[in-house]
Amino acid sequence: MMLMVSAPSAQAQQVTLSEIIIEGAKRISPSTVQSYMPIQVGDEISPSDLNRVISSLFATDLFHDVKVRLDGDQLIITVDENPIINRINIEGNKVLKDQQLLDILNIKPRRVFTREIALEGKAILMEAYRQNGRYAAKIEPKIIELPDKRIDLIFEVNEGPLIKISKIKFIGNQEFSDRALRNVVVSRERKWYIFLTSNDKYDPARLALDEQSLRQFYLQNGYADFSILRSSGELLPDRQGFVLTFHVDEGKQYTVSDIVINSEIETVNNDILLAESTLNIGDVYDVRYMDDTLTRITDKLGEYGFAFVNVEPDFELDQDNATLALTINVGRAERNFVEEIRIVANDRTLDRVIRRRFELVEGDSFNQLKLTNSIRNIRNLGYFANVTSRVLPGSSGDQSIIEVEVEEKSTGNFTLGFGYSSVDDGSVQIGISESNFLGTGRGLRANVSVSGSKSNFRAGITEPYLFDRNLSGSIDIFRDEESFSDVTLEKQGFDTSIGFSAQNDYSHRFGYLLAETQTTSKSTRASSTSGDEGAQLVSEVSYALQQDKRDNRFDPRSGYYWRVSNSAAGIGGDVRFLKTTLRSQYFMPFNFKRFVIGVGGEVGIVDGLGENVSRSNRFVIGGRKIRGFARDGIGPRDTGDDSVVGGNKYYAGTVNIISSYGFNPDLGVRWTVYYDFGSLWGTDYPTGVTGADDNDLRASFGYGFFWDT
Repeated sequence: MMLMVSAPSAQAQQVTLSEIIIEGAKRISPSTVQSYMPIQVGDEISPSDLNRVISSLFATDLFHDVKVRLDGDQLIITVDENPIINRINIEGNKVLKDQQLLDILNIKPRRVFTREIALEGKAILMEAYRQNGRYAAKIEPKIIELPDKRIDLIFEVNEGPLIKISKIKFIGNQEFSDRALRNVVVSRERKWYIFLTSNDKYDPARLALDEQSLRQFYLQNGYADFSILRSSGELLPDRQGFVLTFHVDEGKQYTVSDIVINSEIETVNNDILLAESTLNIGDVYDVRYMDDTLTRITDKLGEYGFAFVNVEPDFELDQDNATLALTINVGRAERNFVEEIRIVANDRTLDRVIRRRFELVEGDSFNQLKLTNSIRNIRNLGYFANVTSRVLPGSSGDQSIIEVEVEEKSTGNFTLGFGYSSVDDGSVQIGISESNFLGTGRGLRANVSVSGSKSNFRAGITEPYLFDRNLSGSIDIFRDEESFSDVTLEKQGFDTSIGFSAQNDYSHRFGYLLAETQTTSKSTRASSTSGDEGAQLVSEVSYALQQDKRDNRFDPRSGYYWRVSNSAAGIGGDVRFLKTTLRSQYFMPFNFKRFVIGVGGEVGIVDGLGENVSRSNRFVIGGRKIRGFARDGIGPRDTGDDSVVGGNKYYAGTVNIISSYGFNPDLGVRWTVYYDFGSLWGTDYPTGVTGADDNDLRASFGYGFFWDT
């Protein structure tokens, strides 16, 4: 950059400008140059004004050089324009691709080039490589001059080696070892087996997250006055690694000496709120329990109609005795009413399909428990990938707006499968289903499967809100044919049901099934174990009562479920029996919802009401209820060919732990460890059957993985 000022002698200090002459401008018009100047023709100027002219023209970044001189009353300005960028190119890069770096640079062709642009681009690229652990990267901007004041801007890159974290150190820790604290922070020391994450790369932004993790860890263990004095990341002299250092002051471990509720809401007794505390006097202070207590108190107040409540903790530390007194302050609030329920982002599902799952209606007193149950009901529809809610202020202080945002997901399913096994030979399956047909909530389904030993067909429809009432109905038609050993069983018919939900998550369902079965046997032995010889007409009525308190029907983390069902055949038809089943599940999160333990069990019994129960009406259990066994691998068998006979009584149970611990939650991967057990026994045709009265426990232990995509 150059500038030159030439002015007349001091005895002619003031000159009235008669003309401005622009020289050297090629791409920029003289009038444009003059528009950037602080003086115009007719102005009186002095030598000091010439410096202002130069400064204003350089400030435009359009010129590489500016010369100004006065010739009498004429101002002559000679400019040398900055070049225009023709193209930008990156050379020498491998880890970060060209387009990725160009997007970060945000330098476009036809822009005026300045030295500052090149230096700024270098700094941006250096930061991009630092974020990717390439702290030894070198960037050199270069220009290639082209005709007509154009240039190519080239950034030559030497990416250098990937520099990882060699050591993580802690200074000032007495109660917890360095090893324990290394497991707390997000950053990780370089190890050969760490390749699925980038946490062993130094990132200054992650250092703040490490500090937060350390602070949270100490607060969870009672160190209420813990502090981080300073933290740093230093590059080793050989530039082969980073050392992270955390200087901490652990303070003392505090126990809870007192918990007091200080509430300005007089209509809710403080003892009711205090009962929601998961912190107890004498406990070591844990910030997780405190946060949980604040949430529970807020929700409890929401049940009383207070939608907007400020609940804040206040601490009093006694350092001499290492105790902490907790005061929970509840601010003044008004009881709220629901002014509006707003549904957002339901692009496909009809508004009424969602609204009818609400336990609140507009005009009701606000109730947090009913809102929580409503969101659970919407999730349990199975139509949405995510459901969130928030409560907004209404048109006045006692009004609130409930906004529910849903994320639609695909509810249709098409199945086409082929398989081969030594039992069934080749098999093919075709199925189609839609659980939210045209956004109405109706369910449609049809499935056909054919193999060497069996064929199945089933089709049906479900209406979740029959006659626009709290009444669901469904009907299915089916035809099954199965051959095993010397027996061929054909079954065809329909079943229909109608149900309704009641308060406290109870539901009732009534059903009716009419089926015709035809059994043919090539041997008297086979028919003696099944009891299915010839044609039979089954007319069966059923009733089921259940209560579902699970937080999510498809992915339960807490709550319980139980169902008892009874079915009776004999009102018409050729077959008589009474069948009863009872099943239940219980889910409980622990370690602050990192893990979920699930316990389940079921029992079943069928009685012929004075007649023998045939094979087609007995229970068959195996791999679906007790993992690790074949589909029908448990219970009495035919002594001739070891085929399944079924049983009149069974029990089954499971204990499992489910968690995503160890995986990034965004991956949707969870693991489970389980123990399944059960037994099946009892048959009215004991001849030719082994294990007819064997109710010994059968069990399996295993693990598995789930991946939600």
